[in-house]
Amino acid sequence: MDTTKHSVVITAYEFSVLSENSMISLLCAKQLKSAVEQEDDEVELVITLSELADLIGFVAAEANHARSKRKSEDLNEICDYLESIEQDIKRQK
Repeated sequence: MDTTKHSVVITAYEFSVLSENSMISLLCAKQLKSAVEQEDDEVELVITLSELADLIGFVAAEANHARSKRKSEDLNEICDYLESIEQDIKRQK
């Protein structure tokens, strides 16, 4: 298993959406606890590729089961962004 840590930068709003979702905050606590606030309203997560894949899976699941259209759209956008980062990391290997 690859234990290389990668930097994933998201907006503070995206971080709050993830943190305020009870399922994501519970099941992805390790990923969210790695958060380091950056300048310019950004948050950096320092996680492995496996942890990123787990986060993506839970975000996708929650997007599909969100109770409001707004939450669903927010989670889907975050999921798409995280998937693009995952692909970029895999291409660099």
